[in-house]
Amino acid sequence: MPLRIKHIRLRAQTTGGLYGTDVPLSGGLTVLHAPNTSGKSTVLHAFLYALGLEQMLSPKREIPLSYAMRDYVEDPATAQRHSILESYVAVEMENAGGERMTVRRNVVASTDKRLVSVVEGPELSQGPGDYLRRDYFVTDPGAAQREAGFHRKLAEFMGWQLPFVKRYDGGDCPLYVETIFPLFFVEQKVGWTTIPGAIPTQFRIREVHRRSVEFLMNFDTHETELKRQDLELKTNAARVEWAKSTDSINAAATASGLRVARLLANPTAFQSEVRECFLEVIEEGQWRRLDQRIAALAAELTALEEQHIPEVESVAEGAAAEAEKLSAEIQALNSERAEIFRTRQAELVQQASTIQRIEQLEEDLQKNKDALKLQKFGSTLSRELGPNHCPTCEQPIDDALLPQGTLDTVMSVEENIEYIGAQRKAFKRLADRSVAIIRELDLELLATGDEVRQLSSRLRALKSDLIAPSHAASASFIEERLRIEQRLNQLRDAEARFAESVNRLVEQAATWSDLLAERADLPAERLSTADLAKIRALEESIRRQLVRYGFITFPPKDLTVSEDTYRPEKEGFEIGFELSASDSIRLKWAYQLGLLDLSRTRTTNHPGLVVFDEPRQQEAAETSVAGLLTEAARIAKSGAQIVIATSEDLAKVKNFVANVDRQLLVFEGRLIDRITSDA
Repeated sequence: MPLRIKHIRLRAQTTGGLYGTDVPLSGGLTVLHAPNTSGKSTVLHAFLYALGLEQMLSPKREIPLSYAMRDYVEDPATAQRHSILESYVAVEMENAGGERMTVRRNVVASTDKRLVSVVEGPELSQGPGDYLRRDYFVTDPGAAQREAGFHRKLAEFMGWQLPFVKRYDGGDCPLYVETIFPLFFVEQKVGWTTIPGAIPTQFRIREVHRRSVEFLMNFDTHETELKRQDLELKTNAARVEWAKSTDSINAAATASGLRVARLLANPTAFQSEVRECFLEVIEEGQWRRLDQRIAALAAELTALEEQHIPEVESVAEGAAAEAEKLSAEIQALNSERAEIFRTRQAELVQQASTIQRIEQLEEDLQKNKDALKLQKFGSTLSRELGPNHCPTCEQPIDDALLPQGTLDTVMSVEENIEYIGAQRKAFKRLADRSVAIIRELDLELLATGDEVRQLSSRLRALKSDLIAPSHAASASFIEERLRIEQRLNQLRDAEARFAESVNRLVEQAATWSDLLAERADLPAERLSTADLAKIRALEESIRRQLVRYGFITFPPKDLTVSEDTYRPEKEGFEIGFELSASDSIRLKWAYQLGLLDLSRTRTTNHPGLVVFDEPRQQEAAETSVAGLLTEAARIAKSGAQIVIATSEDLAKVKNFVANVDRQLLVFEGRLIDRITSDA
């Protein structure tokens, strides 16, 4: 999917006239040479700015152009400063189908900087014509998706079908072009600091480095990984929803003085196991199944309804005995509730002590881990690492905590970490146990309190019978029937609401089963055979280039590319601090050009374009730079475009490229200069 930069134009209308520059580019290798601070980076940044890619450089959306395009220009001849009245940049590009597109974006103007004007033709290289013109917007929401968004237009022009990827907030978004361009456009300030590229993270895309490389290399696993990510989010959401449902069921049961038995805390695909849960109600200090209690109450109510309401005279003798019995039961229940409350208070104290102990252990554990880390780093200055100093309590200690001869050795830092970790696990189990005990005690308090209220109501009715006229209807009989009816209705209502909740939980179990089936359908291996072949080809290209560049930290044949992160590795470990600064730059060259080299023999989404701004970072050896230019020319022969901007000594540059096909653009002074004619 080739993309060619054909022409870059910068224009600034100032109080002293028109200033600017034109940089026409051919295909293949182009070496842009100019002295330091002459405007090379401004020209390359103009390309990014014109395409609305400034967020690739900074999340602040700052204009990545120098003062010569934003504030003022300095006349090279007179050193006089001229304020900028208006300025713009424009870029002409060509795609794989030979279509030309000219993009213009204002820098200083009365119009909004988010506006991008597009001409469907080669307006810079061939002059104005009868071309289709249209305006788009950038750096605003929708720029990558809506019809008026320029990045959607840019992706279509490049032949890219940008995939949707997962964000950290769980939503979807396109893989923005700002996250892909750093894999082939290396700017001078931060572009050389990371491999594979300084990919922006402000878009909150999950594993954005991997997603960008997978797209550029056109991995088969890209879609699989997106499905895997989507499935992971759905699975986590299902777990959360299950937890909410079970918490709601438990809370509703507790509010009714009931408890749930056999309710599964974790999602399951077995719907039959979900239906096995049931409610329990306390009766005479024992928990019974709710359905059994409902059946018993229904039978009692039926029996009472079949009876005529008796008169007080016939129930008075029994009422006195029952009242005395109820008074004793209420007193016993109140004593039981007092004991339950005391037990609960003691458990709360124990829970608080356990939590405090866990916090202390976590602090101790972290101190020991920090001490071990410093020890591994070779620290000899920190007193916490001394053999006679405790890293946890920061107190001096002797060789042994017990008298000499009693304790042979003191535990090492590693043993301390293991021991404290085991203690923390034990105390966390105690904390979880306390939570369960307190929940159970709360339920017992609620249930016994409800029972006390019912017995008290019954006692009041019995006492009413004892003082009522002998021929009056028995208030205790009526109260009992109403109480049983009310209780029966409450329990039936609770049972009905419980059944509805269980049905919803059964539906969640079905959803969980579908998620497990989707997971089972995913390929066992993350990378396909074709993907692995691309990684091996990238490895070979990087190794071959490193030999040409004089890489010396370790033999290039030992380098591999991770099948997980796609970063360079050695013996399974990511390459990092062990590289010298110059070898880090050589590896960066090799990786970036390796991605382009791969597109010569494999189907990828690489645009066939690589831009290096000042590749001779960290004073890389001249032979290395010569090797870079030779490799760039070799790869560019396949139809790619490689642009390298440098301020290296011109004589040396000419010598480096003397025997390779290239375009050498030399600017003696500042690129942005006075323009006498702007046809």
